[in-house]
Amino acid sequence: MKSFILLAALLLTSVGIQAQDLNAEMTALGNAWKAAYERGDAAALAAVYAERVELVNDDGSVSTATRAEVEADWAKTFAAQTGTIEFADDLVSTLLSDGKANTKGNFTQTMTDKETGESTTFKGRYEHQAVKVDGRWLLSRMKVTPQ
Repeated sequence: MKSFILLAALLLTSVGIQAQDLNAEMTALGNAWKAAYERGDAAALAAVYAERVELVNDDGSVSTATRAEVEADWAKTFAAQTGTIEFADDLVSTLLSDGKANTKGNFTQTMTDKETGESTTFKGRYEHQAVKVDGRWLLSRMKVTPQ
């Protein structure tokens, strides 16, 4: 019985450590995204996306984009606006059975029009998935909902 309890405790400790590691890795991915976004660097921002990304639309349908399309879209955005983003301290990461990581959390984004100086703030919730490619986590599915 003692062996079973010890084994169970070791397994639970291992799962806890793996969850902490995954949260740290997803936080690092989010920080890389944030740094590129706030610099207005479309190429660096696109580099944290997988070659093909699923985008969950407002109506729940899913469209796909290539990394090049993601970069072009961000370049267009950054030509007209600057932005900042703050992620809430509520990140939850889960390793899925297919090896992808699912992350959920909240954020506040402010975009400022370069021409007018007018700013808009958006508060939302994200639920993203990342896939590991050549030892690096890359965003593979994006879902954002307003709060």
